[in-house]
Amino acid sequence: ERIGAVNTVIVDKDTSGDGRTLKGDNTDWIGIYNPLKARLGDASNKKGGAALILGAGGTARAAAYAATQLGLERVYYNRTPSKAQELADAFGGTVVGDLSGSSDGDNEETKTLGDVCKEKELKVRVVLSTLPAAAGFELPEWLAADKSTIVFDVNYKPYWTPLLRQAEAAGLDVVRGSEMLWEQGVGQFELWLDEDAPYDVMKKVVLENCLPKEEE
Repeated sequence: ERIGAVNTVIVDKDTSGDGRTLKGDNTDWIGIYNPLKARLGDASNKKGGAALILGAGGTARAAAYAATQLGLERVYYNRTPSKAQELADAFGGTVVGDLSGSSDGDNEETKTLGDVCKEKELKVRVVLSTLPAAAGFELPEWLAADKSTIVFDVNYKPYWTPLLRQAEAAGLDVVRGSEMLWEQGVGQFELWLDEDAPYDVMKKVVLENCLPKEEE
């Protein structure tokens, strides 16, 4: 309910009759949370750590919720700032209008990512992109230069997005959408069947269908 987006529908049977109730849930946030928690460990709650969330759709809402659960501050960037502001209103955090390292103006509406990080003493630990691969998004050089940054691109196809190519070339830790896909699928399986999911099998199937043919 907090996320405001559904990716899983569960059928609850009415034990007193023949009726049934449909209940919505969301496991996308689990698909984002688990890979990041494994990489961040106890450092996820370190003061001043931030997640830069790109985009403002349903997956961005799951990303914001996951970042909240990880103890990361939220910074939002979207080509339509009003949509990003809706995320900030729902999950807390700050909207930036530009990803530059600094600016010359004092206009609150044009604050850059660098301005916000400096003012709030934040360090971007995670970049969470929910943008479509076709957007061709890449990080500004100053942000890509920080080797401790984790770049999470929710796209599982194509295997290589411009953002992932840039991040890997820069030596950054990357998380692909395929990892999110099997993690959230495990969550769905367990909600539907109320039993442990075959994690390794599900991971294998996802990778077989997401890896480029020459890399299988």
